[in-house]
Amino acid sequence: MVHQADLPGNWRKQEQTTGAEQYAATLRFEKNGLYVGTAEPAGAFTWWDQGTWEIRGPTTLALSTANDEVVSYRFELVGDELRITDADGRSVRYRRGD
Repeated sequence: MVHQADLPGNWRKQEQTTGAEQYAATLRFEKNGLYVGTAEPAGAFTWWDQGTWEIRGPTTLALSTANDEVVSYRFELVGDELRITDADGRSVRYRRGD
């Protein structure tokens, strides 16, 4: 099982399914339960801009979104690869890095 301590750090988008362009190009998860997402190009909209995060089960990650709603996503963390999938099946794969 993945624990809160496993997610903090910097993550960069590696690939996405069609329709997942709205999700951040980079994510930084902090140990205190906050995160910051950035879009590319800079200044573009991202649904995951900044807010809170929490692991709520073995495959559930809750993120507060651009409109402050807390949304649960399915996720998988294997080594330095993180895949987040929304309720519509759109997924984004991130790799841990600086």
